[in-house]
This record gives sequence, C-alpha cells and structure tokens, in this order.
Amino acid sequence: MAKIKINKLKFIRNISICIIAVILVAIILNITPGYKRDKYGDVVNLVLNEKNITEKLKNDIYLSEKGVIYLSKTDVKELFDENIYYDERYNQIITTSDTKVANIAINNKQITVNDSTVDMLEPVIKINDEIYIPISDMTLIYNIEVKYIKEKNIVIIDNLDKGMIKADIAEDTEIRYKPRTLSKIVGELKTGDAISCFYTTSKGWREIRTEDGIVGYVKANKITNEYILRQDMKEKNDAKEISIYTDNDGQKYVDNEKIEFVNLYSNKEVTDDLKIWLSVKTDILESVSENLLEDYKKRTCLIDEIVNNAILNKATVVNIECNGNESQEIKKRFIIELAPKLREIGISTSIVLKEENKDDYLKIVDYIVTDM
Repeated sequence: MAKIKINKLKFIRNISICIIAVILVAIILNITPGYKRDKYGDVVNLVLNEKNITEKLKNDIYLSEKGVIYLSKTDVKELFDENIYYDERYNQIITTSDTKVANIAINNKQITVNDSTVDMLEPVIKINDEIYIPISDMTLIYNIEVKYIKEKNIVIIDNLDKGMIKADIAEDTEIRYKPRTLSKIVGELKTGDAISCFYTTSKGWREIRTEDGIVGYVKANKITNEYILRQDMKEKNDAKEISIYTDNDGQKYVDNEKIEFVNLYSNKEVTDDLKIWLSVKTDILESVSENLLEDYKKRTCLIDEIVNNAILNKATVVNIECNGNESQEIKKRFIIELAPKLREIGISTSIVLKEENKDDYLKIVDYIVTDM
C-alpha cells in the first residue's frame, strides 16, 4: 500500500515538473519572440505595411535577373485579389481591384488595364506548375508601392490606400520584437533616423518600420517630428440591400426616390428628373450570342457595350438580372469584371438575387436587390 502511494506521488511530481517546464518554455518564447524569423534568413522576406508576413506566404518570393519581384498567384489571391482567375482558354490571368480589371497573357510582356495596354518589365511566368505574377508591374491595379531592399533581402509593399505617418528618432534606441523591455532586439536606430510609425500600445510602445524594412517596437518617447504622409482612403462598404417598389401608376422607387429602367438595347428617351437604371437581363444576352458570358473576349466586349450604354443613357446604376442558364461561377465572373469598370466612371452596380448566396456579392457590387 505504501509503495502504491509512493509511486502515485512520483507520478504527480513528474506531471508537475512537465507542466512547469512547459510554462517556462512558453514564458521564454513569449519574452524573447522572434525565434521563427531565423527560419527565413535565407529567403526573401516580405513586409506588407507594418507586418513581416514571410511565414504566411505559401510560396517563396522570386526575383528575376532584372530585379523584378514575383509573387505566386496563390499568394496574390491571399493578399490582394481573392477573385484572381486563370483563364485556361486564352492562357491568361484576369485580376481586378475596386476600379480596375486587368488581363495578362502568360509569357507576354503586356498588360491590359481597363482596355488600355501597358508594357511590363517582365511577363507572367510558370515555375514548377505555379503561376508567378510580377508584383512590381501590378502597382497600378492594386494601388501599391513595391521596393526591394537588397542589403536586407526584404521586399516592402505599401498599400497606398492606407494612411502612413513618418517620423524621426529623437535619440539612439533599440528595436524590440515585442512591446516589452525583455523582448528580443531586432535592430538599432540612431538619432535622426527616419521611420514609419503605426500603432501605440497602452504601455507607451510604438510599432515602427525602418527605411530598410525592419519591423518592431520602440518607446513612443524616442520618436519626434511626426507628420502625416497620407490619410486612410475610405474603404468600399459592403453592398447595400435594397427593395424596388412599384406604385399603382407603374412608377418605380428605391428608398423613396423615383427611378426609371432603360433596357440595354432600347432607344427610349428618358427624362432628366429621374434616376436612370440601365437594366441588363442575362437571358436576353444569351439569346443574342451563344456562350456570351463564358468566353472572356465575348464577355469583355459585352461589358464595354454595357459601360458605353450606361454613359450614353446617363445611368447612375446598372442593374443585373441573371435569369439565364449560366452557372453561378460564370455569372459571378461577369459581375466581377463589370463592376470595377463602372465604378471607375462613377456608376454603381446592382444585382437581383433570389436563390443565390448574397455573401458572394457583398464585396463586388454596390447594391443587392432582394425584392423587385
């Protein structure tokens, strides 16, 4: 009996030692973080705004002999365009932003952005069956700034829609990986060094980025001469859900505002005192040309026609009714590529949804019509 009790106590002691050891390791890693970054010392690091996101990349950054910076299509999808698309028929990449639609043929050193062709430094390429995109050439589409710091082997990408504060260092200081004195030192700054500033913690630490891409924390009282380089741009709101109401006289309203629908192919004269909505019905489009929405070139010609007719009719909104036999994927691609071109010229896009998942369109269109 005594022996059983002794063994039990030994077991409890061993368990306690293991728990204490785990806690100690966790504390050490918490106090001196940054150990993971050593794994990425031999590869090109990526700093996006105020974060080093190298460990989140699915594929390594590729640098061409000319110094052009490539990101894999998989990583571009994660970071900049969740709707980026490889068009197998024409062997090209289609990518979009809030107001831009771009297509880039593989191994072609040209990019078409909203129907304007621009020369590229390097083409889109394939490496081990993965498509790589020259992010250096994508600054216009994604509104980003890209630079490579050779000495540190770091690529810095700034989102120009995001605000930026610049400042100087008031006195020599060390950069910490975390906002605490015992955290690992990741760099040093000299008096007068220029930095980019981000968040301030409750304990007076400031997240900063050096000119050569080192990200970390310094005490806020070590910073001076702050100034705003650029303000935050207003982010696009999620699509607004609306209903279109028709009164007894046949007049249509949205939020108590009179609107008038004009069909895409009609020559109806409209009055200046009404908001014009250009109506596009996909079943009518499909009767005009077979596989109109499936083929990128046909789809692009249609989109340009819609944009031109919207301008001609002084439309404020283009309303899409998908009543044809097109697949959900094809329908979504059509709207993904239409909305940015309309938004660039100040025209909104709405879609009539019935059975579709509205969450698929919240970030794409401006209005979702749930009752019409």
